[in-house]
Amino acid sequence: MQPQIPALRDLVLIGGGHSHVQVLKKFAMNPVPGVRLTLISESALSPYSGMLPGYIAGAYSAKDINIALGSLCVFAKARLICAQVTGIDPEENTVQLADRPSLRFDILSLNCGAEQAPVMGQGIRVKPLNKFMPQWSAIKKSMHAETDKQHSIAIIGAGAGGAELALAFRASLPAQTAIHLVGPTLLPGHGAGAVSQLKKVLSERKIAYVCDRLAAEETNSVDGTVNLKLQSARNSIRADHVFWVTDVRAPQWLNATGIEQDERGFLRVDNRLRSLSHPHIFAAGDVAHLVAQERPKAGVYAVRAGPILADNLALAIQGLSLAGSRSQFRPQRYHLNLIGCGDDTAIASWGPLATRGRIWWRLKQWIDEGFMRRFNDLPIMPTLVHELPSALAQHLPDDLMRCGGCGAKLAADPLRRVLARLPKQFSVNLKLGIGDDAAEVINTGPTTLATVDGFRSMVSDPYLFGRIAAHHSLNDIFAMAAKPTAALAFVTVPLMAEAMMEDELFQLMSGLVDVLNAHDVVLAGGHSAEGAELNLGLTVLGASAGEVSTKAAAQIGHGVILTKPLGTGVVLAGDMRGQVDSQLSSACMASMDQSNWPSIAVLVAHEVGALTDVTGFGLAGHLGEILRGAGCGVKLRLADIPLLPGAEDLVRQGIASSLQKANALVLQDYKFIDIEHDNPRLQLLVDPQTSGGMLATLPQEQIADCLAELNNLGYQAVQIGEICDSSIMEIH
Repeated sequence: MQPQIPALRDLVLIGGGHSHVQVLKKFAMNPVPGVRLTLISESALSPYSGMLPGYIAGAYSAKDINIALGSLCVFAKARLICAQVTGIDPEENTVQLADRPSLRFDILSLNCGAEQAPVMGQGIRVKPLNKFMPQWSAIKKSMHAETDKQHSIAIIGAGAGGAELALAFRASLPAQTAIHLVGPTLLPGHGAGAVSQLKKVLSERKIAYVCDRLAAEETNSVDGTVNLKLQSARNSIRADHVFWVTDVRAPQWLNATGIEQDERGFLRVDNRLRSLSHPHIFAAGDVAHLVAQERPKAGVYAVRAGPILADNLALAIQGLSLAGSRSQFRPQRYHLNLIGCGDDTAIASWGPLATRGRIWWRLKQWIDEGFMRRFNDLPIMPTLVHELPSALAQHLPDDLMRCGGCGAKLAADPLRRVLARLPKQFSVNLKLGIGDDAAEVINTGPTTLATVDGFRSMVSDPYLFGRIAAHHSLNDIFAMAAKPTAALAFVTVPLMAEAMMEDELFQLMSGLVDVLNAHDVVLAGGHSAEGAELNLGLTVLGASAGEVSTKAAAQIGHGVILTKPLGTGVVLAGDMRGQVDSQLSSACMASMDQSNWPSIAVLVAHEVGALTDVTGFGLAGHLGEILRGAGCGVKLRLADIPLLPGAEDLVRQGIASSLQKANALVLQDYKFIDIEHDNPRLQLLVDPQTSGGMLATLPQEQIADCLAELNNLGYQAVQIGEICDSSIMEIH
């Protein structure tokens, strides 16, 4: 038995589709020792396609039909990388990503769905769903706002998806809206009974089925409507909006991968869902072409493939055989089709048989909602002790009893390789840098500023962690209204297989260097070591361009402004527990990944007084430092303080950062005016911030123009109070 098994192999999943969510759940319930699981997804939400018509018809909210991938990854102890995939190198075992370094893998699985084939004109593609849903919300809102207008919409594609969409539109749009369903065949691939039932429903719901193909589109330059010309040339359709639910194609970036594909670009896989050309790559769902068992592109097959894919990935990543019937996926030729009619009924069909009724709609709801509960209502799992299979044991480091001191350093070769792969840096201020025993930095200002900061990783994405830690550490120089010039890094990487440690270090350093380069800061050197967790510390040097700003420069009558919303501490605490929705998590990450440097020039130009950044002691703690330094008091307006959306709700749920309780002692200095002591905003005043905003005081006559310029730069800057005589310490 191994006491603490480090990560030895990388299993990477591309796409959070119906199969991969089952893989994540299966690995959470039955972890494979020595395996690090990573999900790459453009979004932290995965919409369930089977519930889209119900969402459009108003039966479900957006939250109801989305699987929260962030919480699911926390449950599975998997890394979540929110990024766009641009390619795969199956020989080098890397996934190329947009605007960030490639990611390595040992075993790769794709369940990233398909995309709508190119459409004419300005039509709206229904796939991918996460891009369609916000478009639909805006269209619905505008159509309901123009109740006096006769709207017309057209759906191109008369399969089950197009038909359900048309019926859902009827349930949610104004009654006078004209709806056209266009396609050469109604419900292709379904039996005559289902077609007959659908024709009746379309007639009842006053939806016109046009049995024809689209030939051309003409957009009216005056009112923006579209004239759809049909191949029969007998008639045309005027539409305000055109929706495409037609054939899909594989993601175009697959073309250059060299992985075997069919004529439409879908990956050819065997009955074990394994690539015919690259056996260490798997695929399921719409992106896969199951050789000799071709089936329509339907979500039901991705759902059915999920358990087989999970088992096969677990075997493959351990180097075990996939022989045997249990590893084979045999998709059924027929399955129960349930087509929602948008009126609390559904059409049920099986082969040639079909019927319609409320019972089928209730059955569809029961199936769909049950599927969603499996991935959004997650149990608490016990901690397990594992024994390694031999295929993974061979990747163990020679000695799990690791050294401290200099014996804990990362080996020279992987460190050298990582440094060679990083973007090149040059600075006229650096005379000696990486490779020498110490950096030699030329002083370019009247004074040299130095600061040190760092912490362990609070996110599962090492590249994003590197960026956030860099922003956070540079802020101390920005808070002096100075320019950072050079940095030294101290990195701790957890014990893993050597190739994984090297990649982890490269991802982290790439994020760090990308931010440093964006600010013309050179990485002058550093140190690396093994540790229990991924850590990054930075020593940053800076030079002042003129007078250094301090916390003691506040004056009575100054206004107090804050440039970023509060709440990163409670959001990160909730994220660790899997209790934060993806929108809040994304807003938090975006705030931490926003540089404060552009705000400094604006603040200086508007006669900034006191200046500091809001970090671990929270807003109230850092404001207290300003007040003590200047010998002043403050009137703070609690309602005006910007917060991350949803942060208050997390406080009400009892979530708090580990430092929050100690920070809260500073509130004893304040008198509360018409504020209840249990107001959640008070807790957020002392919420420790990571890469927080700038806290500044300015003359009142400068504040309006300053805030306008800051907000134009993308900051959520607000005046939150006024500096007063030292006898006044109030929160209103």
